[in-house]
Amino acid sequence: MKIPSSKLKVALSVYFGGVFIVAVIFFTTSLFGAPQIVAPQCEFKNIPAHETSKQKVTIHNPTGQPIQFIGAMVPCTLYGCASTEGLPITIPSGQSGSFSVLFKATAAGQFKTEIELYTDNPEQTVVHLQVRGNVKQSAESGK
Repeated sequence: MKIPSSKLKVALSVYFGGVFIVAVIFFTTSLFGAPQIVAPQCEFKNIPAHETSKQKVTIHNPTGQPIQFIGAMVPCTLYGCASTEGLPITIPSGQSGSFSVLFKATAAGQFKTEIELYTDNPEQTVVHLQVRGNVKQSAESGK
C-alpha cells in the first residue's frame, strides 16, 4: 500500500510538531523547575514584652497537586520564641491555606528569624518563612 506523498508530509509534520512541543515542555520544566511555593513575610509590630502576639499567614499553592504542610522548625531569638498553630494543613492545587505564627516576646528589641515549614512535596520539602518584628518594653517594667 502506497501512501500519497502529501499525506505523508502532513502526517510527519503533525508527528514532529507534537514531538517538538513535548520537547519544549520538558526543556522548560527542567530549565525553570516546577512552580515553587513562596511564603510571605510575617511581621510583628510593637509586641509588648512578656506577651504573645499572633499573625495569620496565608500561603498559595501554585503547583499542580495538593500539598500538605506537615510541621515546622520554629526558632527562638534573644527577644522571644516563635511557634505555629494550625499545622498540619493541606492546600489544594491552585488554592490558598492559612495557619498562624505566634511570637512570645521575652525582651525588648528588634528580631529577625526564619521558620522552616516542612511539606510532603518531594520537589520542595522545605518552605522558608521569614519572621521579623519589634518587641517594645512592657508598661509594667516602668521603662
